[in-house]
Amino acid sequence: MRSANIIRMPEAAHTVAGRIGPIVDSNVHLWEQPRNPVFWLEDRTMLRAMIGDYDSLPDTYTLADYEDATSPFDVRGVVWSDAGAADPVAACEQVAAQNTDGQVVGLVALADPTDPGFERLVSAFGATTLVTSVRVRLVPGFQPGSSTTTADPGDRLVDGLALLAEQGLVATIETGASELARVAELARRFPRLSVVLDHFGWPEDLSEPGLRDHLALLRRIADEPNVTTRIDAIGTIFRDWDTDTLRPWLHGVVKAFGPERCMLGSDLPIETLHASFTDLYTAYDTIFAAFSADDRRLLFSDTTRRVYGGGTPA
Repeated sequence: MRSANIIRMPEAAHTVAGRIGPIVDSNVHLWEQPRNPVFWLEDRTMLRAMIGDYDSLPDTYTLADYEDATSPFDVRGVVWSDAGAADPVAACEQVAAQNTDGQVVGLVALADPTDPGFERLVSAFGATTLVTSVRVRLVPGFQPGSSTTTADPGDRLVDGLALLAEQGLVATIETGASELARVAELARRFPRLSVVLDHFGWPEDLSEPGLRDHLALLRRIADEPNVTTRIDAIGTIFRDWDTDTLRPWLHGVVKAFGPERCMLGSDLPIETLHASFTDLYTAYDTIFAAFSADDRRLLFSDTTRRVYGGGTPA
């Protein structure tokens, strides 16, 4: 059962929206399954252990759908992340084509550095000026297949990150707790590379000891000044969450990195399996209610625009 401090009434949504102010959503998924299928949406059983029953997710989710879902909030920008489209370059182009009013401030493309075609793919992403980051997945469950290369995958990962650093692209690294030390090592190796730890490191053990252990790992990676983290995928991690459950986790993440290196996101439409945008952002508002106005602006908008939007806040 959800905590009673999550507000659902439309009037309350307007109140919360006014209190939050401008939002730049750090993680949104848009897809068009008939045109460019996402592999795990073709088989709706593939990721049930991770996501749960996702039969209700739509085959098509556009920027217009997102705008409907986020009314009446003052969303000033979104960062799109490729969820695993068959053609990642076309996926970027399809989202860019929807961006008629400049709502999309950055695109997080998806590519595998262990694939021999990685350099060619990164070059192709460069044709879409909105691509500011490439997401590297170290989570096996989210890989559609294995690489055909016989080279050492560790060497290829290092080479791939070196390429992203050279191109001035952000490396968004999606991994679980077991690889966080490796991410810290890679960030240390490439101090000029901006690294985003996706989903605050995919916590797995949600018990109190698990919380302590995960935050200890995050503090180690937060020692690297070029690492930022996205706070999102809340429903995927916590399933039917409540605000009280989230509070120690989110406070701990922000304490480790500081608001200037944390950004909030919705993970729509995947989050809708567990909560609406209003539910989620009401929870964020409640959890960070005691933070200063400056720190809240960093969390809700400014850090995302700086890291993924390629510039200072508007």
